Amino acid sequence: MKCSSHRAHRTPQRSTMGAAGKGLLTACLLTVVGAYAQPAVAPTTVVEVRPGDTFSAIAARYTGHASTWRKMYRPQLSRLRDPSRITPGMRFEVVSAAGGAQYLRLMHGPAAAVAATPAPLRAPVKAAPAAAPVAAAATDNTLVIGVLPNIGAAALLQQYELMQRYLERVNAPQKVRIVVPSNFKTFFDGTMRGEFDLAVAAPHFARVAQLDRGMVPVAMYEPRINALFITPIGGTAQGPLDVRDKVVAFANPQSLVAMYGQQWLLQQKLEAGKDYQVKAARTDIGVGRMLLSGEAVAAVMSNGELRALPADESARLKVSEAFARIPNFILLAHPRLERERINRLKSQLRDFIATTEEGAAFARATGFTGVVDADDATLRELDPYTAPTRKAMGYGN
Repeated sequence: MKCSSHRAHRTPQRSTMGAAGKGLLTACLLTVVGAYAQPAVAPTTVVEVRPGDTFSAIAARYTGHASTWRKMYRPQLSRLRDPSRITPGMRFEVVSAAGGAQYLRLMHGPAAAVAATPAPLRAPVKAAPAAAPVAAAATDNTLVIGVLPNIGAAALLQQYELMQRYLERVNAPQKVRIVVPSNFKTFFDGTMRGEFDLAVAAPHFARVAQLDRGMVPVAMYEPRINALFITPIGGTAQGPLDVRDKVVAFANPQSLVAMYGQQWLLQQKLEAGKDYQVKAARTDIGVGRMLLSGEAVAAVMSNGELRALPADESARLKVSEAFARIPNFILLAHPRLERERINRLKSQLRDFIATTEEGAAFARATGFTGVVDADDATLRELDPYTAPTRKAMGYGN
């Protein structure tokens, strides 16, 4: 589970990980060395890691926001070599250091020994999909739903609480927990490690998880996603050719929309990193500000990402071109769920949007109009993007 913020600032280059992203990765890999810097008083709280938890999400309970997780992580005190790798069953103490500052410290035990020697995620080397891990299954029969953080976590939690209430009502007494990881990489790794019973995945992530981990496509949202080329009203860029030697902003450089966007620009004989610079937004709503401040002359984003911008910012932007319509998010079930249960979930998800008040509110908030089968033709449409996805996620042969 990666511990980075919702989005990291990246300097223009071909790689989707920029200077800040590399700095964060370096911080996450610091080894616990040296003696304690200052004495601590007795811990006041013990937190046990549950399936789907991330270090940043746990830290957010005390700091107020997942992006401030560093306040709760002390490389020399937390007894945790890599905050991006925590597993269900680990237990953390909330420790108050001298001066009143708090941090999380891993309690001694078998879990701590495991944390000290993280194993890298490796792609399967055979064509047949590997069985998805089952160790992260919730032991209390809670249905854990992981949601791709394509927009701010607070907005996603508000949207998916509607689905949570509905599923808990129709499946009582079963509980449902919504997990919004801190970034795309965290979500992808969690899906591949089997941390979610149901994953609301970007379509290219879903296809890789299906092929490489045997995850089961349950359904797909409608309508298809519009991939948009956005420019400021009155700005210098009106079309793709106007971005040459300029900066193009991407809401999520690892998204399928971004991959389609870079392919579309390549068809205009514009190569990323050579003919234009790619810059990622620093926050979930940062694309609009990059455009309005002149930091970027255009942006590639989805209609959902455009909808998430503040109204006063989106009103000053225009859709210069909708250059593609791509598959929407795919809901994936972990194969540990029985076929009967998966079929029941599929039926319930259809009914959720089509027939319930919660579903109507969910549709208004998200722009999703329904749920359909993720058919083979749609899944095969994603195959050209599986290899770039594995590479971008650091998951390859």
